[in-house]
Amino acid sequence: MLNMWRISWLNIIQNKKRFSISLLGIILGIAFVTSMLIADKTTNDVFDYYEQMYVANADYWVLSDEHTYSEDIVSSVLTSSAVTETLLALDKQAFFELEGDQSLNQRSVRITGVNDQDSSLLKLPVIEGSLDNEGLVIPDVVANLLNKKVGDTIRFTNLGEAKVSAIVEYTQLLASPSDWEGAEQKSFRIMAPLDLLRDWTGMDNELSYVRFQTNDEGEKLFQSLQEEFLNSNVYVQPVVADDLQSNDIGGLYTFFYLIAGLSMFISGFIVFNMIYTSVMERKKEFAIMKSFGYLQRSVSRLILIEVLLLALIGVAIGVPIGILLGDMFMQTLLSVFEFDMVYTLNWQMPTLTAVVIGILFPVVFSLFPIYNAGKTSVLLTLKMADQTQSSKRGYIFRAVLGAGLLIFVFIDHPVSYLAILASIILLFPLLLLGVNRIFKPILKLFFGYSGSLAAKSLKQQLNRNANTSAILAVGIAVILLLSAVIESAPEGYENEIRNTYGGDLRVTSEAPWSDQDRAKLLAYDSVANAEPLTEATPITWETIDGEKRQFSIFAADKEGPTLFERSEKDKSYNELTKEPSILLGERAFDEWGGSVGGYISINTPSGNQQFKVIDVVKTSNYAGYTAFMDENHLNNEFGWANSFDMLLTLNDGYTAEQLRDQLWLDFSNHLSKVETVEDEIKSSTSALSGMNELILVMLVLIIGLASIGTANTLLMNTLERTSEIGTMRALGLTKQQVKKMIIGEGLLIGLSGVIGGIISGVVLLYVTSQSELLEGFISFQIPLGNIILALIAGISLSLFASWISSATAGKINIISSLKEG
Repeated sequence: MLNMWRISWLNIIQNKKRFSISLLGIILGIAFVTSMLIADKTTNDVFDYYEQMYVANADYWVLSDEHTYSEDIVSSVLTSSAVTETLLALDKQAFFELEGDQSLNQRSVRITGVNDQDSSLLKLPVIEGSLDNEGLVIPDVVANLLNKKVGDTIRFTNLGEAKVSAIVEYTQLLASPSDWEGAEQKSFRIMAPLDLLRDWTGMDNELSYVRFQTNDEGEKLFQSLQEEFLNSNVYVQPVVADDLQSNDIGGLYTFFYLIAGLSMFISGFIVFNMIYTSVMERKKEFAIMKSFGYLQRSVSRLILIEVLLLALIGVAIGVPIGILLGDMFMQTLLSVFEFDMVYTLNWQMPTLTAVVIGILFPVVFSLFPIYNAGKTSVLLTLKMADQTQSSKRGYIFRAVLGAGLLIFVFIDHPVSYLAILASIILLFPLLLLGVNRIFKPILKLFFGYSGSLAAKSLKQQLNRNANTSAILAVGIAVILLLSAVIESAPEGYENEIRNTYGGDLRVTSEAPWSDQDRAKLLAYDSVANAEPLTEATPITWETIDGEKRQFSIFAADKEGPTLFERSEKDKSYNELTKEPSILLGERAFDEWGGSVGGYISINTPSGNQQFKVIDVVKTSNYAGYTAFMDENHLNNEFGWANSFDMLLTLNDGYTAEQLRDQLWLDFSNHLSKVETVEDEIKSSTSALSGMNELILVMLVLIIGLASIGTANTLLMNTLERTSEIGTMRALGLTKQQVKKMIIGEGLLIGLSGVIGGIISGVVLLYVTSQSELLEGFISFQIPLGNIILALIAGISLSLFASWISSATAGKINIISSLKEG
C-alpha cells in the first residue's frame, strides 16, 4: 500500500508546473470555503452574543403602556419567593450640556437609571472603570466623542452632573451614534444610578420597567401576575432573545454559502480538468498495467490516491490561509454596520467542516476520471491513437440541449436560475467559436501570424477550452447578479419605505401624545397632517414549532396612515374589523412558519390567545418583522390605547430638517426621538453600500480563481501539443511567436468568459427584475462599474495566466519534441 501512495505521488509531480497550478487552485478554493464558513458561524455568534447580552439572565419583565408606573404596583414581584433577582429601571430623556454649537437634537441623550449596574440581569462589558452604582456608565463611542475618561464629569441641561464610573463596549441597551452627524437621527444612551436619576427628575418611586429572574415557580407567578395586572396600565411578558426586528441579516448567510459554493465549483473543475487529462494521457500506461495483472479497482485506486494527495496538501495549506481570510473578512463585514461591534473568531467547527469538504469535493469532482481509468480497455487502447476528437454529434446535442434550457428565462421559478446557468455552460462552445471569429482579425493585427495560429489552435480542444471559459462566465454572472441586486435594492427599499412609513416624520415621545399635543403640531404651517401611531411592544408570540419570538403589533386603521402594502388593502382592513385577527409582515410570516388562515399564538395581558392570520403584507416597519391588528381590537385584546409615536405629513415646499429643531424646542420636556423618512431610508440602505465593496473584492477573487483554471487548461493544451509546437519551431516559428500564440489562446478564453459572464449576468438580472415573486423589488439596472471591473480583471488575469503557460511552450526543445512525435 505504501508503494501505491509513493507511485501516486511520483505521478502527480511528474509535471511540476501543472501540479503547482492545480494545487494553487485547490488551495484557494479550500481557503475561500473555509473563510466563508468561519464568517457564517462568527457572524451568527456575534448577533447571538449581543442578543443574549441584552436579555442577560432575566426571565420576565413588567412594562407599561404609559411612560412610567409606581413601584408599588410591582410590590408582589419584589416580595415574591419565586423571584430570585430583580432589576428596576427608569428611562428619562435629557440633553448633554456642551460648550460646542451642537443642536438640541444632537445633544439628546436617554438616561437609564438602574438600581444595580452590576446585576446579573444586565450584562455590560467593561473596558475601563467599574460598575460601582455611584456614577455614569457610558459606551466607548460616547466617551470618544465627548473626550471623556473615567472620573470625568458630564453635565446635563436642567438636571445636574455626575462623574463617569465605567466605559463599556457596544451593547444594544446603550447603542449610541459615533459622530455628530449620526446624532442628528439617533439619541445617545447612557446609564446612571436609579436613585440619582430620581433625585434629578423628582420622579420618586417611578419605574419604566422591571426585569426579574425566577426559580421553578416562575410560570405560576407569571400567570398570577397576568391576572393581577389585568385591566391596569402594566403588563408582564417573558423576556425573549429575538433581535430580528433590528437585524435583517438572513441574506448574509446566503451570500456566504453562495461564495463558498462558487469557489468549490471552480476549484472542483480545476481538479477534474487535471485528473481527466492525466487519465487520457496515461491510457496506454493503464492498459499495460492491466495486461500485467492489475485489476480495475487497482487502477482506480491509484488515481483516487493521487486525488487524495492533492486534497490533503490543499487542506493543509488552504485551511490556515482560510482562517486568516475569515478574520480579515469579518473585520471588513462588521465595519459596514452602524455600530462598532466586537467579535471572537469561531474557527474550530468551521475548520473541521472545511477539512472534510476539502478532502471530499476533489474526490467527488474526480469520480468520472477515476472510474474511466479503471475501465480502460487493454486491446482498444493499444490499437487507438493517443487522442480522440469529440464527435460532431456531441456538439450538436450539447447546443440543442443548451438552447432548450433557455426557455427557463420565461419561467418564474427559483429553478430557472440553475437551468439558465446550465444552458450557458452547454452553449459555450458556440460562444467561444463566435468570439474566436470576431476577434481573429484583431489578434492577427496585434500578434501577427501567431494570432492566426491562436485562433486555429483554440478549436483543437474546444470542449475543454469552452468549459474553462464557461466556469469563468458562471462566476462573473453570479457575482454581477449579486452586485446588481445590491445596487438596485436601495431603490426598492426606498420605494417600500416611502409607501409604508406613514408620513414624512415619525416623532416619538416618552409620554403618550395628548389631543393638545396633536393640536399644537397641526398648528405648524409646515404640517399638513398629524396621525397618532399606536404600537404595542414588546409582544411575545410563538412559531409553529413552539419557539418564543418577540415583535411589535401596530394598530391598523383604514382612515389612518398607510403602514403596509397589499393589492386588496380595503379588503384586509374590513377583515381585520370583523374579529380579533392579525396581518403579518413578510419576515414575521416566514419566521412563524404557518399559512394564511392559520392561527398564531400570542401572549396578551389576559393570557395566551390564538389569532387568525388573515394575510401576509409588505411593510418597511421593522423590515417586515411585525404585525398589524385593528385599532379597536388591539385596545380590547391588549389594553393598548396610548400612542407614543406621531406621524407627521408635511405641506409642499417644507422639509423635515426645517421642522426637526422646532419640535425639539417645543416638546423638549418629553420628546425622545425625531426620525424622518430620509433617516429611515439611509439607515436601511447604509449597510448595502458597504456590502457592494465586498462584492467587488469577491468579483476579483472569483475571477482570479477561475484564471488559475485558465492557466491549467492552457498548460495541458501546450503539453499535449509538444510535438506540434516542435514542428512549428523546426519550420521557423520563433520562441516569441509561440509565446504569443499561447497568450492569444488565453486571451480568447478569458475574453469569452468575460463576455459570456456579462451576458449571462444581464440575463439573470432581467429574470430577477421580472419575477413576480419579488414583486418588482429589484429593478433592471445594469451595474456598469462592476462590468468594467469584471472586463479589466478578467482580461488582465487571463493574460497573466496565459503568460505563465506560454513560458512552458517557449522552453520546448525542438529535437526532443520531434522525437516524441
